[in-house]
Amino acid sequence: MFTITTEPARKLVRVKLAAMLTSDEVAELYRQERLAVAGLGCRPGEHLCLVDLTDCPLQLQDVVGAFQRGLSSPGRSRRLAVFTGRALARMQARRILQRQEAAIFETEAEARQWLFSAEISKAA
Repeated sequence: MFTITTEPARKLVRVKLAAMLTSDEVAELYRQERLAVAGLGCRPGEHLCLVDLTDCPLQLQDVVGAFQRGLSSPGRSRRLAVFTGRALARMQARRILQRQEAAIFETEAEARQWLFSAEISKAA
């Protein structure tokens, strides 16, 4: 199970994962994320993404592969911040996220601070 919400003023797509997923569900997640980005009124790649894994169990290897394939597709977010309080989940997220513009955090506050830090430095 997953939910996708947006914060249009910040061009932010927020994803919350809360269950074991199948590869087909991961594909659907990415499809819905593309729709959410389109709804923000920005081009793919201009948005930010915040992923909440606090209620998400570790995923099976084929699902990990589906996430990796999705993250390497065109139109990915400008920056991606993932947060979860569990050490094993952070380890799995590190295996999935092989991007320079992605980071993993223990708390949502840390993730949001990093995610929006580029906007703050541009405004200064």
